[in-house]
Amino acid sequence: MSSTDGSENYSVDVLNQLAARGDHEAIVHGERRISGSRVRETVLRFAAALRRAEVGPGTGVALFTVNTPETVMLKLAVHFLGGRLVFVPPEPGTRELEAYVRRADVEVLVFDPVFEERTESLLREAAVREVFALGPSTVAADWLSVSANATPLGIEDAADGRLLATMLYTGATTGPPKLVIHGPGYYENVVAVSKVIADTESADPRLLLCTSLTHSSGHHAALHALLSRQPLVLTDGSDVGETLSLMGEQKITGMMVTPATLYEMLDHPDSHGGFPELRTIYYVGAGAAPDRLRAAMDRFSSRLWQFYASTECGVIAQLLPHEHEPGRPELLASCGRPAPGVAVEVRDEYGDVVRTGQIGEVHVRGSMVMREYWRDPERTAEALKDGWLRTGDLAYRDHDGYLYLVDRVKDVIVTGRTADCVYSRLLDDLLISLPAVRDAAALGVPAPEFGESVHVVVVPYDESDLDTDELTRQVVDALGSLYAPVSYSVAASLPHTASGKVDKEALRASLPPRPE
Repeated sequence: MSSTDGSENYSVDVLNQLAARGDHEAIVHGERRISGSRVRETVLRFAAALRRAEVGPGTGVALFTVNTPETVMLKLAVHFLGGRLVFVPPEPGTRELEAYVRRADVEVLVFDPVFEERTESLLREAAVREVFALGPSTVAADWLSVSANATPLGIEDAADGRLLATMLYTGATTGPPKLVIHGPGYYENVVAVSKVIADTESADPRLLLCTSLTHSSGHHAALHALLSRQPLVLTDGSDVGETLSLMGEQKITGMMVTPATLYEMLDHPDSHGGFPELRTIYYVGAGAAPDRLRAAMDRFSSRLWQFYASTECGVIAQLLPHEHEPGRPELLASCGRPAPGVAVEVRDEYGDVVRTGQIGEVHVRGSMVMREYWRDPERTAEALKDGWLRTGDLAYRDHDGYLYLVDRVKDVIVTGRTADCVYSRLLDDLLISLPAVRDAAALGVPAPEFGESVHVVVVPYDESDLDTDELTRQVVDALGSLYAPVSYSVAASLPHTASGKVDKEALRASLPPRPE
């Protein structure tokens, strides 16, 4: 293979780095410690077994799995063969997953036994040629047994890298789910970025993954760890106490989290323990409240590194560690400046670039931008034009080029006698900074007089201390009367999407019907 003709398969880069790890740990999961040599051998053995199952260039192989070493190794094996990797996230309901698997043209499905019941239901409606379980199952053959005696392929058997593809699910509030397709350009960027952000300062770097391997952030972070020769420590981040324990036990130097997980860590009593090895917390997927970021820097005595990213276009911008500084507190409200190789424009509804400081929709161009929505030319045409992707995010840029997200296009609340815009991100961040509020989300709800009014779902530290009149007063003082919430509801927690963003569609659906 030659990188000059575009045929290099990134999985070979990963396998070479694993070989360099030798007998040193490459993946850690619970009590399991798997060496680089063993991971490499298993990937090539899995690839041989997949080839025996007639997986080759373009074959759709779906993974309905949790954060285990086998998930990491299967991903690499599928791409080693030039297959089309299809991530099946656990969050959607069974009917939506059925539609996803059918539309994704899945030929081979590998599932974790924890999803056995859902897989059995899914397979009644979605025909799949081959099905395997990662362990004993009544639904399918055990992949670990099937692949155990396969003779590993050689590095020379790697498929042309131009053939591989990855399919990622992104939910839709109306119509069928969107199926994002990424090609080799995405992985060329992953390889390049991994060299730039590798931890060269820690004597024994170890990356803790707290996001899902079947979502873009977890997928990217796992590859970064393996490419930079640092052990990948796996957890799903759902048990914050376990996460904090792992940070100490494994002497974690870096970790990948969503802002929601970071908030939970800050609110957990065990977060006050010492984590002397922790150097960097990478947070990704959604903007974080500045007050929470300041608290995280104080609590963990580590640097923060933000990635503004989306399923459709990978990493868009980053706020680097040195830009999280007390001397420039306004930058904590920013998502940084465009990542290397990424072009960003903020445009109005007519497609024209707006002035500095003016709010518009973020448009992105770069190698990580999706190829298309799978077999969906209409929505592809809506999102992509002349190589630029409409993100659906609203933001403005300052004179130094920093980008400040204010809302999603679909979440803007249009209210008041003059139909002004309330940007919910600004209100969310303000509310989270108030002493009584653990978390909060602003929504637009129907209002007979103004079209929409501002409703806030608030998660208090102590409901008995919650004074909504006082919250409203503080909102008006800070943001003006237009942002004053008209109504409130109290929740124990907020729902989040797979990428860590507050799921405002789910919140709207959970609100009781409003009187006519």
